Amino acid sequence: MIFLKSLIFIIANLFFGYLFVFTLKAFLFLPQKKKVMFGKKISLTPGFVYRKKKLLIDKLYAILREYIADTKNEDKNTRISKWETKAFKAVYDKLKPISDFKFLPKKISENIRYFLSTIVYEIVTQFFRNFVPYLMNRYHIKKYVDLIDVKLDVETIEGYFNRYIYRYLMMIVLAFHFLIGFGNMIVYLIIK
Repeated sequence: MIFLKSLIFIIANLFFGYLFVFTLKAFLFLPQKKKVMFGKKISLTPGFVYRKKKLLIDKLYAILREYIADTKNEDKNTRISKWETKAFKAVYDKLKPISDFKFLPKKISENIRYFLSTIVYEIVTQFFRNFVPYLMNRYHIKKYVDLIDVKLDVETIEGYFNRYIYRYLMMIVLAFHFLIGFGNMIVYLIIK
């Protein structure tokens, strides 16, 4: 009878191991849609992967909108203005040896350095403010984001998760919990 009671340790540990891995899968993939109870959204619905997929697609659209807005904005705080300034400063710093030429007057060498840096600044400006938006429009980047939304199928991700992670994780965790339960059973039998 004592031996049968001690088997409860193994069964309980296996149950908790199974519950742990199943809870992880449920957190990631269950439920697939938002659940509402008494007019309020239940937290952690839909599953984590479903929520993050929507967040990823929304973030991609937001990045596209922000970039287009930055191309039209001449403010110095925009991302593109910072890139342009950074390019100007980098070229200006790289051309420091021009200022050290002894055969050129200091003012002329500084003007050459400033002129070349301004050329790079204008090239960067034209590239980021005109050419990149032209390419985005020409190749319909928004359609590619829609395609990512369609092709990033969560059911496929769940299938790969079940096949390559869930199954092996379940075996490892159950083996670990079996050993813990077996150790607990041995200690229980020794004490009794």
